[in-house]
Amino acid sequence: MKSSEIREKFLKYFESHGHQVLPGSSLVPSDPTVLLTLAGMLQFKPIFLGQERPKYRRAATVQKCLRTNDIEQVGKTARHHTFFEMLGNFSFGDYFKKEVIQYAWELLTDGFKLSKEKLLIAVYEKDDEAYNIWNKTMGVPAEKIFRLDEENNFWAVGPTGPCGPCSEIYYDQGHDKGCGKPDCAPGCDCDRFLEVWNLVFIEYNRNEAGELVPLKQKGIDTGMGLERIASVLQGVDSNFETDLFVPLIGQIRKLAQQSLPAKSSLRIIADHVRAATHLISDGVIPENTGRGYVLRRLIRRAVRHGRLINIKGLFLPQLAAEVISQMKAIYPVLEQKAKIIAQALRAEEENFLETLEQGLALFKEVMNQHLQDKVIPGEIVFKLHDTFGFPSELSREIAAEAGFKLDEEGFSREMEKQKQRARAAGIPAEKKKLLGMNLDRFGQTKFLGYSKTAEDSRILAVFPEEKFVILEKTPFYGESGGQVGDTGILAIGSKEVRVVDTLLTPKGTIVHEVSELHDLKEKIKVKATIDTAKRAATELHHTATHLLHKVLREVLGDHVKQAGSYVGSDKLRFDFSHFSGLSHDEISRVEAKVNQKIHEKIKVEVLEKSYKDAVKMGAMALFGEKYGDKVRVLKIGDYSLELCGGTHARSTGDILFFKIMSEGALGASIRRIEAVAGQAAKVFVVFRAKSLRDEIEASIRKYRLLEIEKERLGGKKFTETSIFQVELTELDRLMAAVDNQDSVNVNKFLDHLEGRAEWLRERIAKAEKEIRDLKLSNAKGQAAGYLSELKEAAGVKVLLKDFKEYSMDMLRSVSDTVQQEAKSCIIVLASSFPGQVRFLITVTQDLVDAGYSARKISDVFGPLIQGKGGGREGKVEGGGKDPTRLPEAFAKVLELLGK
Repeated sequence: MKSSEIREKFLKYFESHGHQVLPGSSLVPSDPTVLLTLAGMLQFKPIFLGQERPKYRRAATVQKCLRTNDIEQVGKTARHHTFFEMLGNFSFGDYFKKEVIQYAWELLTDGFKLSKEKLLIAVYEKDDEAYNIWNKTMGVPAEKIFRLDEENNFWAVGPTGPCGPCSEIYYDQGHDKGCGKPDCAPGCDCDRFLEVWNLVFIEYNRNEAGELVPLKQKGIDTGMGLERIASVLQGVDSNFETDLFVPLIGQIRKLAQQSLPAKSSLRIIADHVRAATHLISDGVIPENTGRGYVLRRLIRRAVRHGRLINIKGLFLPQLAAEVISQMKAIYPVLEQKAKIIAQALRAEEENFLETLEQGLALFKEVMNQHLQDKVIPGEIVFKLHDTFGFPSELSREIAAEAGFKLDEEGFSREMEKQKQRARAAGIPAEKKKLLGMNLDRFGQTKFLGYSKTAEDSRILAVFPEEKFVILEKTPFYGESGGQVGDTGILAIGSKEVRVVDTLLTPKGTIVHEVSELHDLKEKIKVKATIDTAKRAATELHHTATHLLHKVLREVLGDHVKQAGSYVGSDKLRFDFSHFSGLSHDEISRVEAKVNQKIHEKIKVEVLEKSYKDAVKMGAMALFGEKYGDKVRVLKIGDYSLELCGGTHARSTGDILFFKIMSEGALGASIRRIEAVAGQAAKVFVVFRAKSLRDEIEASIRKYRLLEIEKERLGGKKFTETSIFQVELTELDRLMAAVDNQDSVNVNKFLDHLEGRAEWLRERIAKAEKEIRDLKLSNAKGQAAGYLSELKEAAGVKVLLKDFKEYSMDMLRSVSDTVQQEAKSCIIVLASSFPGQVRFLITVTQDLVDAGYSARKISDVFGPLIQGKGGGREGKVEGGGKDPTRLPEAFAKVLELLGK
């Protein structure tokens, strides 16, 4: 039976028994506290926890899952995988043990036609109810039912919460697959008894005291691995021999330049490319943390095994195409994201290949140095990780293959040092001061800045050395979430003190850094007023950042995730996950979409919600971030919904205009955009346009001077072309486009100016080359005429000549021509520039043989012009700083040669 038929039969069976067939969820869970989707029940976790009411009482799914806890076993066994598909049926307060056991038995024996003689059951040792159903109701003989302990047959969502016993159904693959031990039975680590289906009975809640309290509403959660049941139904010994893997492994064999590539490497590559393809399709890209690190580890492990079986060049995009071809019918998102999948795999594979061979060579060298203790030093493991891109798990695997171990403690120390360096580098001096102070006693400062710009308050503490002030309550926003801290004034009567920055401690204490203390003392009253202009400009940039994030996901794909930000009054900086630089067209599309949303003047709201309600609304939360019970949700109409604690514009229309200043790489798979909004965007556009105009006008002047120079040298005029100055009316049209949020025409105008400037740069470079070529040609033509200027010194012909602004190539050309005509001579040529000299000294071979030396001549000539030269006895090239002393230098040469 084909795997596609197994999926279809499973879902149709449960649909015919009243189950709602639901789509499987993404590998990226909606719950940001969970790394990856590990099982089919994850999308129903809120229901089992009692946090949500189910829409359906019965459900069935095919769920893609990813686990890396047994990644080292992948390729070594017949059944271990990172990516796999889980067939599952679920009951939410509807049927329970008897019914689910009947369903499972019927589908396996009647639907899939498995022999009852081959099936065995494992139950939780204390679950007499399940044992009796299997034995008495289903007629499974007692000798085929095994009671196993809690570790094997009791499921829990965590230390506390819903849990319950489970029954596992095993398929007996025969004595020849077993370990041969007399007590071999379900639960044994050998391959004889293959677990094909797990039925979990959620009937208890484990409280804080560890007690099992029966649930009023019981549930069912089952899981059957598609790969395993396929191996049974297709009559093969391994999951890797099923139709899920055979075509893919066949492709890998063709790529491998070995007659018998290692089975383990074939399996690892096949497993990992399936996992990587699905992860990328669900919006994950390679990174150094979280889900991205899992993906990076899978890709790099696959690349390394590709090299082990002698695959040349890039191969993962080609294999991903095979995965997409096989699985697009059941997972259409694969075909929709095919381009992104190929791009992400190609970029990551190329990055790793740049350092793979060097890293492996270092590994081999270090292993040769440690043949006695067979331990790879921690600093080497760190270097492999940090410099050569080897995940530590990969280093551990390579070491184990050679019988070595890693110095885990040493590696951990090096990683901690790196983290400390990164933290220290990224923390401003003011924040470093905060870290050294104990401010927890002040607790969380009451922040009023969401609705107020000024407030009467009282000073709780003053720190004279640091110039820090803590208030009872404040409208000043403390730097956090990427948004800069407010500045402003603290007033005591008629006296004012400037607040130059506002900081926030981890416990929520807002700290005001002041320029000077004056009369600021504890317990006195002050009027705290923020710089409203700076705050307003910052708010525009913050709201623009959220628009940018949303638009980037629309233009580039939903793999784009925020990786850092800076939001100030001057600009915004947005770091995000993406695997390649943005094209000019992509940048233009991003700008146009953001400006379109600004033009629509969408209402911006901030909602206060519980974290659970915010996630349920669809608010984007970041994996690994810690959120409180109450969160602020930024809602930009129906367009964007994100968790955010910052301050914002009231409408997108307030932003006026948005312009990207730059886009570039911050690290592997991390990009950075710097942009401006509001008045800052207008200023940037006008400044850029005027800078380009000034450059164009300067280039035109230079171009015309070059044209005169070319004619002077006897060359033809440059090809006539129309070059116009930038008129002020053009800048007026540009500003009108800015006012209308018309980024398309703004970009057209700037692109037009950029095009003019670039054309002139290229034309000037070409003209300068033409002039150099003309000068060189003229120099060659005039060189023969210099024979008449040869002098004699002690019977040797000598040419001493100074040229104006000749290149070294031109000097060489003159020397070569004179030597060819004169046959035997010494030549000293100089080219003078303002404050600079270049010189060339040559001696024909016959004179070198007679004892003359260009180097000796240079030793006399160079110092007089404040310079020196270098070369051989027959030729020296050099330079100096004083062209005014050239006559004296030439005279000294004649004096030397005349002795």
